[in-house]
Amino acid sequence: MKTSGLLHPTEIIVSPDYVQQAVLVANTGQAFDVPTGAHYCSFAASQSVDFWVRYGSTAASIPTTSSTGSSTNAELNPTARNIGSTAATTGLSLISGSAGYVTISWYI
Repeated sequence: MKTSGLLHPTEIIVSPDYVQQAVLVANTGQAFDVPTGAHYCSFAASQSVDFWVRYGSTAASIPTTSSTGSSTNAELNPTARNIGSTAATTGLSLISGSAGYVTISWYI
């Protein structure tokens, strides 16, 4: 068997201690609290489900117009994010235009 080729084993992400699951219904937002002490999260979605995430809010929305930038915009299909600390971001919200599944894996 081949080695990973990494310089240190900690370069491979460990399994999370805390996972949130979202069963998305089309055009219906869901809010999630950030687990205490969490700093990093990674998102995974079922195939062909686009989802938007708005950090620090319970009101993610699907864009209906173009925008040159706003702190109230949501992010489309993020992968992994450093959200800082629970003092900086206490929650986030998800929304999708179609039904599907999303998981949020949390790390310290």
